[in-house]
Amino acid sequence: MIKAIIVDDEQASIELLQWLIGQYCPDITELRSARSVKAAVELISEFEPDIVFLDINMPHQSGFDLLTTVENWNFEVIFTTAYNEFAIQAIRFSALDYLLKPIDETDLKKAVERFQAKRVYAPAGQELYRNFIQNISQGKKEKFKLALSDTKEVKYIQIEEIVRLQSESNYTHIFYEPNKVFFSAKTLKEYEVMLHGQGFLRVHKSHLVNPLHIKAFDKQGYLVLSDGSKIEVSRRKRDFIQNALSHKI
Repeated sequence: MIKAIIVDDEQASIELLQWLIGQYCPDITELRSARSVKAAVELISEFEPDIVFLDINMPHQSGFDLLTTVENWNFEVIFTTAYNEFAIQAIRFSALDYLLKPIDETDLKKAVERFQAKRVYAPAGQELYRNFIQNISQGKKEKFKLALSDTKEVKYIQIEEIVRLQSESNYTHIFYEPNKVFFSAKTLKEYEVMLHGQGFLRVHKSHLVNPLHIKAFDKQGYLVLSDGSKIEVSRRKRDFIQNALSHKI
């Protein structure tokens, strides 16, 4: 049994999401709505939802204002937004969830399933949203902190601290300074999309490398990294990598 609130200034958007939830999310058994941040804050206190479907772009006060206003966190936010590359990347970096408008029923079902699987609550959940607010306030994607979360902890690292990412089946090992590693349930492809525009190089089907940590590209086709590791570059990518690094190495 899940209790949810929809926060959106447009009544048509609320009614559409209500219908989608009624049709495709039977585990959401109680559903309320609010059309302003003020009304939403009051409703959250009274209703104590498990999920808040939060529209980012609202007049007067945005979804961000709600995140900075609520004090007691015992719910998870699923953002609803029209496409905004900067905001979406900030959401991804903070290990949070979102739905693109117009909302697709399959994406909605998956978002609710992810909520049921992880149940991220305060204090860890609140820290994730604080990291999101910090990221969105930076103005530059290069300044984002990446939230790495599992069932036990959440770590926050700067992009320049990441040395490399290595896939293992549907999981990813993230190697970062100083000589640390985090085991993530996300795929390497997910991180490749998330880190797009940050300069990372896909040098092999199993490896994504931060060029800031490349020390050499040897004649055997291996990259030597700042942590002492050596990563093989696939044959079909060697010319591309050599050209990409020619100004650096």
